[in-house]
Amino acid sequence: MSYKIAAASSDGERVDRHFGHADLFYIAEVADDETYQLTGKRTLKSPCRHGIHDLQEMQKAVEVIADCRYVLCEAIGAGAATVLEQCRITPLETDELITKAIENIILYRKRFKKMQCAAPTT
Repeated sequence: MSYKIAAASSDGERVDRHFGHADLFYIAEVADDETYQLTGKRTLKSPCRHGIHDLQEMQKAVEVIADCRYVLCEAIGAGAATVLEQCRITPLETDELITKAIENIILYRKRFKKMQCAAPTT
């Protein structure tokens, strides 16, 4: 099943933004055959203002990437992570190149699927 990944990045190359400070997400779509392509970017108002988190802006930020299965960010606070997880978006912290981080997700999902198929049934 295809899915999307949002990456908090200032340049479209490296994951380098804290979720709460991100005002731009690059979007990748992973196809059923595990190939992927960057499909665009989405802008938003960052929900963190000098250490103060605006819950309404946090909800708006999550809505911008609500169709994504994962979000890559340099760092994320517990509150934002909880809001994302409630919306079935898995937050992941990394400072890798976006392409490398996406490849790591694909590899993880492939290995997890293989483990599920190999698990004995009782």
